Amino acid sequence: MGSFSYPANLGPTTPFLARIEDHDGRLAGDIVEPNTIGASSGQLQSFLSGSRQGSAIDFVKAYDGASDAAHAVDYVGRLSGDGMAITGVWSLADLDGPFEMYREAVWEEATGSEASVVPLGA
Repeated sequence: MGSFSYPANLGPTTPFLARIEDHDGRLAGDIVEPNTIGASSGQLQSFLSGSRQGSAIDFVKAYDGASDAAHAVDYVGRLSGDGMAITGVWSLADLDGPFEMYREAVWEEATGSEASVVPLGA
């Protein structure tokens, strides 16, 4: 769960839900967020791919193009010492802004079993 903000209040602070898998520093996953840029759907979906080296995080969020977005956004951040949060900056062309992500055990309902929280990098 997280959010990203636009520079100089050019857009709303946007919440998102991310699922990230860390395989020995290779990151992969997906992100769902409200559609704040168009009217063709209520939400936007994207795919995430990147890397983690120690606490340094670098990934690209690529929108799936099924809605109002078909571009990619770069994210660079730092993983907290406990592995439960990532904070950093996103960038796209001449725009950039802060983002933050917090790890939660939210997949319990989807799997039907007890969820556990496993920090990134564990």
